[in-house]
Amino acid sequence: MKNALTQAIKAGLKVMRTWAFNDKNATFTPGGLPMYGGEGAGESAVYFQSWADGEATINYGANGLQALDKVVKIAEETGIKLIMALTNNWADYGGMDVYTVNLGGKYHDDFYHDPKIIQAFKTYTAAVVSRYKDSPAIFAWELANEPRCGADGTRNLPRSPGTNCSHVVVDGWIAEMGKFIKGIDQRHMVTWGGEGEFYEPGNEDWAYAGSDGGHFYNELAIKEVDFGTFHAYPDWWSKTAEWTNRWIKDHGEAQFKLNKPVLFEEYGWLNPADRLAWLNRVVPANETRVAVIGEWQKISLEHKMSDMYWQLGVCGLSSGCNHNDGFTIYLNNTEESRPLVYEHAKAVNRANSRL
Repeated sequence: MKNALTQAIKAGLKVMRTWAFNDKNATFTPGGLPMYGGEGAGESAVYFQSWADGEATINYGANGLQALDKVVKIAEETGIKLIMALTNNWADYGGMDVYTVNLGGKYHDDFYHDPKIIQAFKTYTAAVVSRYKDSPAIFAWELANEPRCGADGTRNLPRSPGTNCSHVVVDGWIAEMGKFIKGIDQRHMVTWGGEGEFYEPGNEDWAYAGSDGGHFYNELAIKEVDFGTFHAYPDWWSKTAEWTNRWIKDHGEAQFKLNKPVLFEEYGWLNPADRLAWLNRVVPANETRVAVIGEWQKISLEHKMSDMYWQLGVCGLSSGCNHNDGFTIYLNNTEESRPLVYEHAKAVNRANSRL
């Protein structure tokens, strides 16, 4: 870990995002919902919270939060700052649905309004925030990774029927949790971790329709929110690189209109081999990762937004190189890393030095 973060620092990177959650059921059954497993929460020896018979137990042991202590300590030693995400919309590493299934909920979006579930999440949040609130490594607390009214149709609980979940429900949850965290830690920023969905009734593009509980302008305006986030995965979203150019500009314009910082928090463009294997699709030859991602970074900088590409690739670890999920940009692949990591980091840092 120290090796990886040291390489990141040398590349000019200053902030890393990491999961401050790993929930599991003591009675986990493969195939049960949420359908997590080998990625961490189901089988991993390390977990931060376990559930049994509707009761949560926070794991403060060596295979629990003491493991997260190591992450924070190494970040302090290397000078990296951390955005700490407190739960997940998706089934990976447990996430929201572990709370919901244990506390009698039926739907994924019960997480945002059921009092018992909210209190359980507050209990865990308080434990983590209190533990690290004095660490100089903390950059910000993130309520969740990509909160939505719905989630994966196979691995997660279903969304409630009708219009029970909307941006009104999600906005209320963001405000409540943001206020709760700031009651514990007044020193660090809070963001919600959303993908950036806009709310434009009648718009046929799901990313602008607000149908999954997003309303970017409302979310960014919440007083307990210190900066906004948005993501971009046009491969998974069945969008084009050009569409994404507009997506970035629209969030940059929101930053200017509301005068509150916005972070381009996650983005990726699949490498050609994985795009063909997973999606059976090819893109024009000129849409290389350097060309496409480079344009996104250029637009982001023009709108005075910082960014965090997904994801950092480092080699020379005890296990070799870290995982390649099709989006990973490896530092030792200089054809990609020189323009997209090293040179871009220099440009962002120069822009920050002028503020």
